Amino acid sequence: MPASRFSLLLLEPGEIYFEDFSVTYTCTTQDSTIQSQRGRLRLCSKSAMFEPADVKYPILKISLSYCSSVSKEENSIVIQCNQLTEMLANNIVAPYVFFKKTFALKFTFHYATSEECLYRLSQLHRASTLPPKEQQEMMEAIIHSRHARVQFDPCWLEDLHETVQFEAKVIQVSPLVSNPGRVVVTSARLYYQPYNREPCPVIKIRLASDIERVARRRYLLQNSALEIYCKEHCTPKYLFLALDSTSLCDELFKTLEPNNKPNIGLDVATLQWQHGILSNYEYLLFLNSAADRSFNDLTQYPVFPWVVKDFTSANLDLEDPSIYRDLSLPIGALNPNRLKQLLERFNDMPEPRFLYGSHYMAPGFVLFYLARKYPQLVLCLHGGRFDHPDRMFNSLQQTWQNVMNGAADYKELVPEFYDGEGEFLVNYLDINFGHRSSDGRAVQDVELPPWAKSPQELIVKLRQALESEHVSKYLHLWIDLIFGHLQRGTKAIEARNLFHPLCYEGSVDLCTVIDPVTRLMYEIQILEFGQIPRQLFTKPHPARFAGLIPTPLSLMTSPDLQNGSREEEDGVENRTRSWSQSRLCDLKIHTVFHGHKKSVTGLAFYSQNDDVQVVSVSLDGFIKVYKLRNGKQVLSVNPIESNPLTACLCLPESNALLLGTLQNEVALYQIDCCRLDNVASVHDDNVTALGIGKDEKDGNVILASASSDCSVKLWRIHRTCSSSHFRFRPTTDLIAELEHDSSVVSLDFHPGGLKLATGTKEGQVHLWEVPTGLPLDALPGHTDEVSAVKFSPDGSKLVTVGHDGLLQVFQVDIDPPQMVAKSEEMVAHDKHEDFRCLAWDGLSILLGTARGEMLIFDLVAFKVVRRVQAHAPGALTCIAVAPIVDDLVVVTAGQDGRVCLWGSDAIIP
Repeated sequence: MPASRFSLLLLEPGEIYFEDFSVTYTCTTQDSTIQSQRGRLRLCSKSAMFEPADVKYPILKISLSYCSSVSKEENSIVIQCNQLTEMLANNIVAPYVFFKKTFALKFTFHYATSEECLYRLSQLHRASTLPPKEQQEMMEAIIHSRHARVQFDPCWLEDLHETVQFEAKVIQVSPLVSNPGRVVVTSARLYYQPYNREPCPVIKIRLASDIERVARRRYLLQNSALEIYCKEHCTPKYLFLALDSTSLCDELFKTLEPNNKPNIGLDVATLQWQHGILSNYEYLLFLNSAADRSFNDLTQYPVFPWVVKDFTSANLDLEDPSIYRDLSLPIGALNPNRLKQLLERFNDMPEPRFLYGSHYMAPGFVLFYLARKYPQLVLCLHGGRFDHPDRMFNSLQQTWQNVMNGAADYKELVPEFYDGEGEFLVNYLDINFGHRSSDGRAVQDVELPPWAKSPQELIVKLRQALESEHVSKYLHLWIDLIFGHLQRGTKAIEARNLFHPLCYEGSVDLCTVIDPVTRLMYEIQILEFGQIPRQLFTKPHPARFAGLIPTPLSLMTSPDLQNGSREEEDGVENRTRSWSQSRLCDLKIHTVFHGHKKSVTGLAFYSQNDDVQVVSVSLDGFIKVYKLRNGKQVLSVNPIESNPLTACLCLPESNALLLGTLQNEVALYQIDCCRLDNVASVHDDNVTALGIGKDEKDGNVILASASSDCSVKLWRIHRTCSSSHFRFRPTTDLIAELEHDSSVVSLDFHPGGLKLATGTKEGQVHLWEVPTGLPLDALPGHTDEVSAVKFSPDGSKLVTVGHDGLLQVFQVDIDPPQMVAKSEEMVAHDKHEDFRCLAWDGLSILLGTARGEMLIFDLVAFKVVRRVQAHAPGALTCIAVAPIVDDLVVVTAGQDGRVCLWGSDAIIP
């Protein structure tokens, strides 16, 4: 038996298919009687359709609004109508054929009785004759009554021991189709049963093995839908379900959550894109999905930007900035003359005002591009007709000119322009789209620009343009317009980016619209005229680091390249990561020093005769020095008797050591000659942290001292006549005092020296201007002590960790700073993590925990890649990476009094 030609796409958008009957069909017209045909009569909310069993005959559609009567003859019904529509004759996709004359259509039933169908068809016919409001009310009542009588069939359950955990009526959404049914979630499977058993009686998805992930979605601008992504072996691959309310949607999501493998978070994806892990194409796909854009919903189809504007040159030079579109402006603002006219209209318009009455992505625009690939969808959207041949997607150059100059044409592109083989550009189905009026040519394949010899070459070059340095540099500006802070409100007006109010989420709540005609009007507007994506960012989107292309994780870019510098050796780019992930994961302990009797509170490095040495200080009051090259301790001294040491750092290009003490003091100690130069009480409570920066104006060193007295003080440190020695005079060298609301326990200077970050015992993180001491920003997030703050080597980001187990990453080279990544509260061994210290290179983070573990955290993958017990008992209190160019040496210290050297055999014997 041949497969059915019937499809829900043969219905009008929004029309509901109910059921079918096996019948024999006979048609009588004023001129003739057509021979009887066997087939199926399909009953729909606005029409009746007859599908002949023989595919050479067309499917017939009888619109109920064109019916004059429906009557009964024995076991037959007769429909009198004055218009008949033919479609899919010989199973060929072509424009529908409309016949306007009087028809008498007789359907004789094989198994059901004519009374069954007559009653239902008469109801629908009567509804079609009513005024719009009464028609919509009666239609909704009929649909509700029919669907309310259909329950989930328990015979579909695969296992009798399955228990039902959730059941509700839903709408399955696919391109231009909304098909009602019931969803049931049991202890083992998800079942979707369409009321009309179309295209199949039931869909079964195993919870444990079939579901890839579940994403929340909008439907008709309401947050009441889910999209279920299934694994490769499953059919279907996607299931988009819209529910009656947000609360039901939340309940279904919660039921499926234990089996959900969530996608990476938005902040993490942004970070991966900035570092080149995600390509521009992958990141835009991610943002579209995060903003509720779906390939299953043409009203919210993924949107991609035009990036190239040159479609006339023989060659496309991707290094030439002039070939690229300005990504800082929406399409409607690219033409200054058109924008001037739009602004004049906007200023004269009553509230609510808008610049663009047409959208950049709507079902009509999607199918404008994809008509050759999905002609059935075009016929469904346009009532059985293709668009006029002159208005079809005939040429990229012509389309770009229309987008630039058309009075109401602001459409962007779809993802297909940047991936695949470009089959949507070819009329491979040989569809008759008509002939152009200008030259009589048939509409066939899309005309390509001279620089592309084939659809495949076009896609490749457009993808190369999308991934180019130029687009990577400015893509964040387009993201601001489509997904970000320039999407709505006054900022959208300033950015010339304001659309019709009904395009925005929250503009109307359909659940509160009682009048059915008004509701239908809103639904049509939302469905046909485009929807603004969900707003993902409320602050400017960070730019991508310069000089990056997507690379495997093992070949990540070094911080130097993140700043835009590029080194080449023999013509090959040097893209080596500063801390290789493999070297981090291969770290092993080589030397352990047991010299301290109490907790180690600080680590520092200094160089003597090109030999890097490690300094540790402790609450036992001792300074100890170790040589990295031979792993031996070379100094142990108690510089300030009976005074526990709380912090240390080495002054640049010297052997001078600054110490913090538990008795409110800062001391200057010369290691090379073992001399204590001076000790000064500078705080009202113990000193908790020290940091060194540089005054860009005079080049002097700036010291920051943090204290439990709720303050940070900035001091100027002077070099003496001997450039390797420093002078510290607290009475005259105080620059600024930074007041906090609680004890300050951590700080770090920006690499450029113009900012200082501080963390407090109660969880606050502050940014300050240096050397003025003016407050810049307060960064939220932590609920407990911020044990460490650290800028990235390029100064673009700040990482904070705390006793609450949170790890946060902030973009600090924008104003205001923006959180770009935040770990959920980490849990290990059924206990919450408690972070005490960190070191990082911009991509990988070394963390010390209260349980003495060292964690290696990949910031791009955003997960712990290695966990090792470094100290016990007690916390790992200090962690630092030695300033060695050729290898990686990590030094850790803890409450156990030990200092441990980690590295490779090449450096540490």
